[in-house]
Amino acid sequence: MIYDSEGNPVYYLFLQTNPAFENHINLKNVQGKTIQEIIPYYGRKRLQTYRKIAIHGESVWFEFQSEEFNNFWFDLYAFKIGNNTSRQVTVIFRNITERKRAEEELIKTKKELEKAKKLLEKQAVKDQKNLLDSRELLQTVFDTTSQAIAVFKVIYNANRTIKDFRFLMINKVLREMYKDVNPVGRTYLVITRYGVIMGIFDALKKVMETGVPLDKEFFYDKEGYHHWFRFTARSHGNLLITAIEDISERKAEAQELQETIRFKQQLVRTSPETIIIINLNTFTVRYINKDILPKEGLTKERIQGINPSKVISFIHPWDREKLINFHKALLKSSDDDVHDIEIRVKLSGTYWEWFSVRGKIFHRRDSSWVNEYVLLARNITQQKKVQKDLIKAEKLSIQGEIARTLAHELRNPLASIGMATDLIRKKIDSKKEEITNYLDIQSRSTKTINDMVSGLLDSSNYSPSVLKREDLARIMDEALSNTQDRIYLAGVKVVKKYRTPCFIQADEQKLLIAILNIIVNACEATPPGRGLLEVNIEKSTTDYVLNNKDNGHGLEPEQVDKLFDAFYTNKKTGVGIGLNSVKHILKEHDAKISVSSKLNEGTAFNICFPRHDNV
Repeated sequence: MIYDSEGNPVYYLFLQTNPAFENHINLKNVQGKTIQEIIPYYGRKRLQTYRKIAIHGESVWFEFQSEEFNNFWFDLYAFKIGNNTSRQVTVIFRNITERKRAEEELIKTKKELEKAKKLLEKQAVKDQKNLLDSRELLQTVFDTTSQAIAVFKVIYNANRTIKDFRFLMINKVLREMYKDVNPVGRTYLVITRYGVIMGIFDALKKVMETGVPLDKEFFYDKEGYHHWFRFTARSHGNLLITAIEDISERKAEAQELQETIRFKQQLVRTSPETIIIINLNTFTVRYINKDILPKEGLTKERIQGINPSKVISFIHPWDREKLINFHKALLKSSDDDVHDIEIRVKLSGTYWEWFSVRGKIFHRRDSSWVNEYVLLARNITQQKKVQKDLIKAEKLSIQGEIARTLAHELRNPLASIGMATDLIRKKIDSKKEEITNYLDIQSRSTKTINDMVSGLLDSSNYSPSVLKREDLARIMDEALSNTQDRIYLAGVKVVKKYRTPCFIQADEQKLLIAILNIIVNACEATPPGRGLLEVNIEKSTTDYVLNNKDNGHGLEPEQVDKLFDAFYTNKKTGVGIGLNSVKHILKEHDAKISVSSKLNEGTAFNICFPRHDNV
């Protein structure tokens, strides 16, 4: 103990503690510290107690609740140690909080029991009165229920086997069922004609013999009376209480419901659509009515119960984001909303089939949470092909007419240019190599245009693209080779940044036409003698991206938007069918094309082809 100059205890200093000290009050490393250092707000009352012990040497035992230690209870014994002048006090204590709380709980429980006893005594008086009222109420209920109720007394034979049942009490409903006969006081076998034949009597006997309640349906079809009844019976001492309910209407409704369910099940089985129910609580396919693509492993057995995300690998990479947005739209839709999308599903190799998917909310927990939605999926590959063929036929009918007109109109001036070139060649000196070089270019260009005119005439008789495994880099090299004269005359520098091979599915001749169009456009857009064309092929996870970038005059945003429209052109001598043709060729290759352009800086064509490296 440490005192001030007036002899008052100021604080005490910890000299020694045992290991159990920390377990009881959760104070660590206290040796050499004062209580005020550890607990600044420690109570002065206990300091005074320890002062008396230190001065007078009298030991103290007491129990107390400490505010400083979470209101824990402690059992404490304190005594002085050392000689008469020593001011050291030893404190032996233990945490008795659990015991104290148990005592408090016991006292509380005792008070509650006494209170409950008084309430029970009061309730007993009240219950006695209620019992009298309940008897009257029971009789009222007995007579007002829609079920027919009877109370029987068992009649035994001399050998204690059940002989019959005597009616002790019936309600109004049962009395009306028996019409002019009053069953009370009479026996079941005497009153009821068909109870034995229908098995009702034996069923009632079994209840009394086994004590197991009865709940069974019987069909009564006697005397032109065709009704279903539900019998329930329960034993009560020597009494049998039965209730009879006419369930004919309910049975008819259940049968009608069963027929409806059977009809709907038949519709589901024979539906041309694949019906899928997605449960969003477990995020699994809860139901699917049939296989989607059994040859590819998309069977009913494989899909039902799986996480829908596992099907994503079968979806075309360019349709996956569309499918995710479709899912999000369904989550936000009302019960009446219907959403439709068209996606491609992968078959063997690189063959894809088109599916139409219609979605609708099937079940929701509340207005803000969807439990399930249903999807109707139909294979529309053939339908898409027919639609595509019809559109192509209509477009090609127009384009074919234009192609034939242009071709015939071009052939006359081409013939004149060719003849004039031949005459000039004969009349000039063969040593003039520069002029000869230009004449060679003119001859080759005339032949190229003539070949293109022939191709244009052939194209008026449309034939679909035949896709094969081709090297995009090799086709690009061939396109650059075919346009080398045009590139030379325009003074365009070509920078190639790609390596072979880059395998894709392509119709080589048609794709060559598309790329030639893009290269020619770049040559026409670049400044004479200062043109630059950068050609790059990049490899991504699923695609090869062909990038053709020039340093030409560039385009306005509204020009970019119309660039692939038929008959749109910003050239003085163009007719606007080149890039429209490019668009249709790339569509047949399942390729996506995008254009970025800035005025006075140039234009870039980016074309994404699905990779076909592995076969």
